[in-house]
Amino acid sequence: MSETYDTGGQTLAETRTDENRTLGGEDVHDTRVRRIIEKVLWVIGLCILAGAAYFFHSHKGPLPGEVDFSRAVQAIHYPSWALAILTFFSTFNDITPSIIEVSVVFVFFLLIRWWKDALFFLLTIGLGNGLNILIADYVVRPRPSGKLIHVYTPLMFNSFPSGHTEHDVVFYGSLLYITFTKAVREWRYHWILIPFQIFAFAAILGIGYSRVLEGEHWLTDVLGGYLSGMLWLYLMISLYRWVTALQRKHQLKKEQKHEETVTAPVQS
Repeated sequence: MSETYDTGGQTLAETRTDENRTLGGEDVHDTRVRRIIEKVLWVIGLCILAGAAYFFHSHKGPLPGEVDFSRAVQAIHYPSWALAILTFFSTFNDITPSIIEVSVVFVFFLLIRWWKDALFFLLTIGLGNGLNILIADYVVRPRPSGKLIHVYTPLMFNSFPSGHTEHDVVFYGSLLYITFTKAVREWRYHWILIPFQIFAFAAILGIGYSRVLEGEHWLTDVLGGYLSGMLWLYLMISLYRWVTALQRKHQLKKEQKHEETVTAPVQS
């Protein structure tokens, strides 16, 4: 008889005998403490983002030192391969490539019938990008001026927060989270994902630097994009965990009901 697994990759029998462990195999008490700290930090981060948005709505120019920082980044002599990689991170994150990337990953999840992961991935990116656009439309901070620094592609507004940076955080961040879930970690060929995980981390770190290098954003725009992306990503991961816990409870009740039905004739 085949074993029944919960959404975290454990058998239901193992789940019932290990109530002090989460779906990921972590201690329940330690996890609760960590998540309380995470929520406090999330609220602090939200306050910082809201305060920064209000500030840059009223003070649209670069902060002291931002022009010098951008000039210093652009003054560095980069090897051709390093410049190509940094430019690739930005180009690969433009609107058309981004739509193609999201569509390919979403269809892939549907083909392997990872319905919950597909929905989590699509909502995280779609709603996250939408909220970032709303913030940028409220702030309406001008892009860096070509009179102050070198600008690769002249643009006008919506500099804060950086949309490219926020998108990379939610796009690669959601995929990284899925690859580190218990079910994927215990997959026999999980090592195949290591190159992707390295690339994802590099893309998240590199996109912010590349946006400053190309003169598309000030440093605070990039930091705002990172913060905006991380706030939304954490919120969606929390929702993902909550849905997974509900599925676990439902499967446990279903399994218990099945066992009661099977054992009922024996007890009578």
